[in-house]
Amino acid sequence: MKRIFLILALLPLLAASCHKQPQPVIPDEGETVVIPTYADGEKQGRITYQLLIYSFADSDGDGIGDFNGIRSRLDYLDGLGVSAIWLSPAHPADSYHGYDVTDYAAVNPKYGTEADFKAMIDAAHAKGIKIYMDYVLNHTGKGHPWLAEALSAADNPYRDWYLISANPATGWKDFPMLGGYSYNQDEWHSATSGAPRLKISSTTEAVTGSGSASWNLWTWAPGQDGREVKFTAGSDGSYYTVMDLSGKTGFLVRKNSTWNAGSKFGASTADFTLSEGVPVSLVADGGDIYFTGNGRYRLDLTDVTTSTVYYMGAFGSWMPDINYGAAATAETSAPFIALAETVDKWIALGIDGLRLDAVKHIYGGMNTFNNAANVAFLGKWYDRCNASYRKTHSEDFYMVAECWMDASSVAPYYKGLPANFEFDFWERLKWVLNQRTGCYFCKDLMGYRKLYNAQRSGAIAATKLSNHDETRAATTLGRDMAKMKQAAAFLMTAEGEPYIYQGEELGYWGKDGDEGGRDELVRTPIVWDKAADAAKGDLGGHIDSELVTDAISVQKQQGNASSLLATYYKWTQARNSCKALAGGKMSAHSKYNDSNTLDGSIAAWYMTASSGEKALVLHNVGSGEKVLELPSDKLDNVVVSLGSVSVSGSTVTLGASSSVVFLQ
Repeated sequence: MKRIFLILALLPLLAASCHKQPQPVIPDEGETVVIPTYADGEKQGRITYQLLIYSFADSDGDGIGDFNGIRSRLDYLDGLGVSAIWLSPAHPADSYHGYDVTDYAAVNPKYGTEADFKAMIDAAHAKGIKIYMDYVLNHTGKGHPWLAEALSAADNPYRDWYLISANPATGWKDFPMLGGYSYNQDEWHSATSGAPRLKISSTTEAVTGSGSASWNLWTWAPGQDGREVKFTAGSDGSYYTVMDLSGKTGFLVRKNSTWNAGSKFGASTADFTLSEGVPVSLVADGGDIYFTGNGRYRLDLTDVTTSTVYYMGAFGSWMPDINYGAAATAETSAPFIALAETVDKWIALGIDGLRLDAVKHIYGGMNTFNNAANVAFLGKWYDRCNASYRKTHSEDFYMVAECWMDASSVAPYYKGLPANFEFDFWERLKWVLNQRTGCYFCKDLMGYRKLYNAQRSGAIAATKLSNHDETRAATTLGRDMAKMKQAAAFLMTAEGEPYIYQGEELGYWGKDGDEGGRDELVRTPIVWDKAADAAKGDLGGHIDSELVTDAISVQKQQGNASSLLATYYKWTQARNSCKALAGGKMSAHSKYNDSNTLDGSIAAWYMTASSGEKALVLHNVGSGEKVLELPSDKLDNVVVSLGSVSVSGSTVTLGASSSVVFLQ
């Protein structure tokens, strides 16, 4: 049995401050985890949990996570010390992950109703947990009605909501949003512009037979295969066909005999019902049209002049980029105004903040983005949303951005936003743990924060390990449990506001699509007690059966004091209960720092709160024991520890992959 200092998760609850803690005790092997509980205001650590709605918790047995499932698991998140939840996109979308939104003013019906969403928010607030929505400002989904309108005609008001050009090789220069952009053919996607109109009416004319025009009609009865019907060209440039119908029939119009993109025309909404004598405007790649009738009918197709145009979609044809115009006047653009009004709705419903997706790509493309324009745009967006929030709240609206760059490149984005994800945190930490060299870590982080604070006073570094777009931390660390536990200890003792990604606390692994895996494999559903009940229905069968198992479920890990989940409970509770860890600023240790490479496995720093409370943080990332001489530090008040830690006078002995925090 290891000699270990144990956080008070195994004792009565921590006090609001960590000044009055009894000395640590040694647990029995196999001891059940004591899950922390928090009274109002005790969660000081500003810990956020990144949650995938579709794979977190299923409440109704359809295999898809939902709002009521989240509500049913709020006690779990509360025990983790979470004070906020970042939800994956909650809107209707073209794909399972939700980053191709088709309606920003609605919730995805797969997840429940708007009333369910509101009930979840209220229940979270009752536990001191805020709700952050994920907002995609760079692009919409291809299925968004805005795009259908934009492609319907050159003079449609929505045409300017996207970046649409007949000749993007030179036409991209006409868009202020693309200043500094270098044309990339792969980022422009062809579409058919034009809006044929279809009308059906009863007739006594003879059936026209096979027809002769290039336009054709694809018809089917529900549950039956379809057939092709040719239109006949009329003398006035329109097209028509006459056919006998019996019962419910489906229609789609095709410009040619293939289903290639841009050749199919349907309704602007799914499962549209056609009314006799009432023409309907069709859209490229539109939804199914149905008509119910018995007898002979004439179908007229008019206004069929179409042209090929191209729209910009840096992330692919299914994600068309939004056009906000010049950054200096972006707040006056129609899409900016429309999107901001949808945020107003969610603020009124009770949300507390936004996570913004892919912000470096809003002005520019995939590889040639305009940072200055993005920063100016984001500042306007934050000010608009914050002004709305402050009408009913005394504090500022929270907003954090995914700006996936190194720290020096991210720093200017703090001119626009109060918080940004710190991708360099994990880049440095995984090197520290895998190379077993910790002496540079504090200097690196302090350097990043200096860059941020030069741009914005009180800049918030949103620290994290992996996320839904990255190979899992457990995989990067070789599924080494000692390293995974110490990664949690680093995350909870560094300056910043930490995020825990769904399943990270359980040791979930997986490679993302960029590293030879699949994105679904890093978005694994939580197994609460039985794998059969996991919310895996939206992942298309792309799950790791070795991972989705009862053996490492939440229930199993809560019954094991040596589990990774138990480690997270201890270190999140320590952060929440100790002011120095919760909101402290980092400073270097006088001996164990970047200049002391002889003790290179040691990462050491102080955390000092504005109240004056101070803590000493020590991590030994080495593979062997390390003896530290600390005559100037107080070693009699342990906040939390990991692994093997012993104290004798002014000497601290840290075993391999061991950590400890002392109150000073």
